[in-house]
Amino acid sequence: MAHNAHFSYVFNAGYTFPTLVSLSSLLRQSRGACDVLLLTDRALPAFHMALDHLKQRHPEAQITLIENPDLPGTDHPWAHKVPIQNFWQLYLYDILPCKSLVIDGDTLVVDDAAQAYDTPLGDHAIAAAPDCHYQRLYHSGRYFRRFYPFWQSKRRRIAAHLHENKRDIPMRNYCNTGIVLIDMPKLRSTEKALRLCDLESCLNTKIDKNWSHNDQDWFNFLFAGQIATLPMRWNLQHLLISERKTRKRYLPRRMRVEYREAFVRPGILHFAGGQKPWRPQDEETPLSPFQHQAHMHWRKEAAQLSEETGLDILRLCNDPFAT
Repeated sequence: MAHNAHFSYVFNAGYTFPTLVSLSSLLRQSRGACDVLLLTDRALPAFHMALDHLKQRHPEAQITLIENPDLPGTDHPWAHKVPIQNFWQLYLYDILPCKSLVIDGDTLVVDDAAQAYDTPLGDHAIAAAPDCHYQRLYHSGRYFRRFYPFWQSKRRRIAAHLHENKRDIPMRNYCNTGIVLIDMPKLRSTEKALRLCDLESCLNTKIDKNWSHNDQDWFNFLFAGQIATLPMRWNLQHLLISERKTRKRYLPRRMRVEYREAFVRPGILHFAGGQKPWRPQDEETPLSPFQHQAHMHWRKEAAQLSEETGLDILRLCNDPFAT
């Protein structure tokens, strides 16, 4: 029996309305029925109103909103050390009843994401796409090692950076967890599921190893070598790698091909990095033509949602408590 594609989002107040734009694009691109699970601590009234509109616009979608006020916040003992809300995804994994494509709120879906949901997992319970930035660093370091002694200083700087930020994490297949396909029932048949959702263990390990990322480093640490490949088009982190960098010789040929195909036919645009499409553009770091086009696509979706709901979505993205 075939099941509907299942998607999940986790968001806090700051990402309430960017997540709404991503959800709107997901539903607009969907060609069939789907299920969506939303997890947050408290949804704002304007979000409830907009969500009701999306439910009416897409009656074929089963959307479930879970508001859990017990999600850790500023009162958590670790809150002064780390952005504790960035670890809420671990709570989502704990309650997921099925296989799901988990999507960050800083995304725009531009093709039917059911195709990503159908990515074969093989013997694995998880699929994710390579992290563009760190994969580029890893492969460039290996490439420069071949040209002794000309590039040794550069190679040593890369190695030192990776050791400082990713200690004890195998980097060969380091993944970006902004979009993750995870089969939790399958994962629960192993001993890894309980550890994945153990926030205290995650935080202790992060502090001990001085990791620069949050749940992403924990995820790669736990499942190194056990993650199936999600095609890059379903997590195109276009702000982390430009089109010209996809042609660099230090990247394996298969990766160069996949990068080019992702730019030609993206599925989910992931606005990873500092420049978000709802914020004023950083004039000191100009966007490439593709990046500019991606931002315009996001703003078009936000404008269309504003017209449909009567809300100023762009303003709410920057100030979720605006009235």
